Amino acid sequence: MPFLATTSPFKSLLGEGRISQAWLTASRSFDTFWTWWKREFFSLFESPFGRRLLGPQRRTLYLKQAGAGAIEFHMTGDGSEPETTERFSSYAAETLDRFLLGRGLARQDVDLVVVVPTDRFFGRTLRLPEQTLSDLDQIIAKDLARKTTFKPEDIRDSYEVERSPDSGKITIHHWIIRRSFIAQSLAELHLGQEDVARIEGSGPASHPRLVLNAAAAGRSPWYWTVVRALALGALVLASIAFGLVVWRQQATLTELADRIDSSRARAQSIRTRIDDLDKRQSAVMRVRGDKVSRPTLSEIWEKVTATLPTQSWLTELQLAQAGTGADGQTLRLAGFSPSAAELVTLFDNAGSFAEAALTAPVSVDPTEKRERFALQMKVRTSPSDKRVPR
Repeated sequence: MPFLATTSPFKSLLGEGRISQAWLTASRSFDTFWTWWKREFFSLFESPFGRRLLGPQRRTLYLKQAGAGAIEFHMTGDGSEPETTERFSSYAAETLDRFLLGRGLARQDVDLVVVVPTDRFFGRTLRLPEQTLSDLDQIIAKDLARKTTFKPEDIRDSYEVERSPDSGKITIHHWIIRRSFIAQSLAELHLGQEDVARIEGSGPASHPRLVLNAAAAGRSPWYWTVVRALALGALVLASIAFGLVVWRQQATLTELADRIDSSRARAQSIRTRIDDLDKRQSAVMRVRGDKVSRPTLSEIWEKVTATLPTQSWLTELQLAQAGTGADGQTLRLAGFSPSAAELVTLFDNAGSFAEAALTAPVSVDPTEKRERFALQMKVRTSPSDKRVPR
């Protein structure tokens, strides 16, 4: 086409990758400038003025008695500056402020830690199940009151939790120190409890420590507080939309859960009623089955009449239910017979009775001239006699 064959400044710019070459050249120039700017910017804070712009870094200052009235200061930081140790043969109230002022710091810029001998602490170790973590404070307080003579108003205590290699176990390192020891150590350093972040023990075996003032530990300048507040505000605003979505989903899930609980309760109630109805129906069917399969009193009377000899008669007939089955009926007979002993054999061989036996001694009645007997037996129900309930 004529348009493609025509040579123009625009075509020469598009052709032969000149745009890509121009972009690579600009990118290399920008990378060079950005590297130089970052180096110069961060080098600004290498100077004392730059460090003041960034604010003082959080440091930890350990105060330890070195003997003979001497006090040793040991300062540590975040690793950007080396640790320093300095000993003062005589210590006054203004010694600490002069030490910090010489390094451009104030008391609020450091965490003050008082180091005392480890023997000032009373330490003990507890091994507890891991499930006690939620109630650890109450458990330690009760164990302290039960196993030691310390009074809560006379001591300060702290503990650290260490997970044991054994599954489900934790090791508690519990340290106790008297308040009088704390007051004495702080008075020797001309410090108040509100100035000291914590007190620690120095020793080769253990390293006990106790937080005295949580507010004094980790205090930061006001401008860092403002920065954190702004960052927190941005985080809150950014999470509002997500929170609304989660809230709506949670509301829906809660509504569904309530419906499920209500349906489950109704289902359990219906199931209970069905089970109760099944039990009642089973009991009714069992009673009806026993009633149908059990011989009636008239049937038993006919069998007794057929079995009893002609010269014998009855004065009493009693039918009792001795069991739950059809064969659980007991028959008691009393009357007169020429031979009471033969009645046992007659009823045993009758087929409708079993386990016939005399229940009282046989005596001869002087009026009837016959033997008075008391006989007891079980009524037997043969399979052919049982009828199917309708």
